[in-house]
Amino acid sequence: MTKDLTVEKHSTIEVNLVEGNLLAGHGSTIKAKSGNKIVIHGVARFEADCEILSSLEARDLDGEDGTIHVQGDLLVEQSVDVEDGRLVVDGGLQAHDVEVGKELRIGRDLKCQSLDVGGSLEVEGNMEVQEAEIGGRVSVDGNLKGNSLDVGGSVRVRGLTELEKLDVGGKAEVAGGTIRSIDVGGKFESSGKLSSESIDVGGTVRLADGERIGKIDVGGRLDVDGSMNFDEIDVGGVTRIKGPVKGGRVKVGGRLRMESSASVEELDVGGSVEAEGELEARTVEVGGSLMAELCRATEVEVGGKVETRRGTKAERFEIGKRGRIRGPLVAERVKMGDKAEADDIYAGELQMGDDASARNIYAKRAILGSDCRVSGELLYVEELRVGEDLRSQSEPKKVERLPDPPI
Repeated sequence: MTKDLTVEKHSTIEVNLVEGNLLAGHGSTIKAKSGNKIVIHGVARFEADCEILSSLEARDLDGEDGTIHVQGDLLVEQSVDVEDGRLVVDGGLQAHDVEVGKELRIGRDLKCQSLDVGGSLEVEGNMEVQEAEIGGRVSVDGNLKGNSLDVGGSVRVRGLTELEKLDVGGKAEVAGGTIRSIDVGGKFESSGKLSSESIDVGGTVRLADGERIGKIDVGGRLDVDGSMNFDEIDVGGVTRIKGPVKGGRVKVGGRLRMESSASVEELDVGGSVEAEGELEARTVEVGGSLMAELCRATEVEVGGKVETRRGTKAERFEIGKRGRIRGPLVAERVKMGDKAEADDIYAGELQMGDDASARNIYAKRAILGSDCRVSGELLYVEELRVGEDLRSQSEPKKVERLPDPPI
């Protein structure tokens, strides 16, 4: 027959081994008689505030309210359940299941299968948990590894994070790693290289480097301090990327700034685009202005202004009413809205609206609206049709061969 041990309220005992269960009353203190570990073959039950002045091993640990403080390691074979209280472990904690009502603090590593904390969690070492649900704040000084972490408040991980799913109601800060799915209500920040299949954030995102990102959906602002490799970006407000950009579809509601070269499939920006390096894309659609060192695309459609230092090259190019094109334009088909302005145009087919202007035009076929202006040359190969009152510095000239374009 196993022997249980009861510790009276506000009393202190010394023990190394309990073959049965331990019942510790409120305010009791338990310490090892020799060495620095207490072993309990059964269940360790704590009524309220209790101090364990050594490491503790048990089959199960149960607590009520108050604080259970273990001044060493805590090793539990099955479950830890502190219903309405706090659990503080100066060393490491290892168990199968852990449930704490208010607060859990671990001085070194935490390892378990499932974790449920109603309030805050603080781990000064590494944390390895398959399924974790935390109501308040989470702080991990080391690395975090597991399957899923669901937090109602905020998360901060100073080491690397390896998760299948991260779901945070407020703010999340990690130091990089691999997180397959990220869902954050407020702000997400990674200070190191991050790989993810999906990032969905309601507010703002800041990444040190997007090593490999599948889809990123941000309601407010996206900042990337390094390079970005992705499948799809959808940002409601502003996006800034410092390093080289390579990916699929980019959709930004406001302004996009890229401080290096960029190669994407689709670019759709409601406001403005600034690319300090070369921009390559299959399609470019910008509601406001586009600025780049050089733009190469299959299709370009801009509502306001295009400004490049080395030029724009496309199969199809279109600019809206009162639009402006600064830098050479080379395209198979060019369409300019009424009152649009351009520098040099090299086109297979050019269509200019009324009151539009260009410096030089070199086109196989050109259709110019009324009151158009050409301040330099107008050379064509096959056909030229003009509206009323064409104003040209020199007479339009039909030629057999056009000058070579600069790009």
